[in-house]
This record gives sequence, C-alpha cells and structure tokens, in this order.
Amino acid sequence: MPPEKQDYLLRLLEELGRFISEIGRYREQGSHDAALVGVIQAQERLFSRPAEQFLGRPFEEQIRLLTLGEIPAMAREKCLAYAVLVAEAGRTYLARGQTAIAAGAYQLALQIILHISERFPASDVVCARAEIEVLFDLPPDEVLADRISGLLRQLKAPGYH
Repeated sequence: MPPEKQDYLLRLLEELGRFISEIGRYREQGSHDAALVGVIQAQERLFSRPAEQFLGRPFEEQIRLLTLGEIPAMAREKCLAYAVLVAEAGRTYLARGQTAIAAGAYQLALQIILHISERFPASDVVCARAEIEVLFDLPPDEVLADRISGLLRQLKAPGYH
C-alpha cells in the first residue's frame, strides 16, 4: 500500500476508534440515541458521504460504495471498520431492549465479515482470526437468530480460516 494511503487509513482508523469510544460511553450512560447518532456519523466518515446515500441500500451496493476505488488492503480495512460500527449499533439496540433490531445489526456485521473473508482473503490465518474476533463478544445466542448463531459458532471453530 502506498505510504499516503497507509497514512490516510491510519488517521481514519484512529478517528473511528475515537467514535467507537464515544459510542460506548454514550451507551453506558444510557444515552442510546446519542450512541446511534455517533454510529451514523462514524459511518458517514467511513463512507465519505451522507448516510442517505448508503443506508437502506442493498448489502452489495453498500459494499460497492464503501470500497469504490480502493486497493484490496484498504477495502478490507474499511469493511472491517464497517462491521465494527454495525456491531456497535447492535450493542446499542440490545441495551435499548430492541433485540430484533440488534439481531439484524449483528447479522449485517457477520455478513460483512464473511464478505471480507471471501472477497479480500487475509494474508494469513492469524489475520483472518483477528478480524473475526470483532464479533466474538456478541450477545448470548438466544438474542441472535439461529442461522446467525450457527455461522458465528462456525467462525469460532478452531479450524476456520
């Protein structure tokens, strides 16, 4: 990856890290609306466009918009960051008592991770497992749909890569 792209990616990931910390603080304080606004703002920064241009679009279109013109390594990192943000939204919905919406968010986060492993394979198994770990702290299986719980168990399996 060219140095200028790597610098941009590092700055973007640092900024997203600050967003995620803020989202977590809001959620812990019970300010769920503020946490969800933080998720949207972080996604807008990640997509480099207003939310109305990517939210509500089919999954494939969201990923296309997110990775448009990106080299594979950058596209991979942006997709992983998107999965983290979507999982944060799921945690917030769960804290709010909206388990069905939370399960949908977790399903999308898992779909993004599966997409990464298929379209932008990791250079090694350790890297692939590290990406999947973002989803390991999802809520108990009873919150998730059976299909998603099964996929998550599959990803946690020792032989997965």
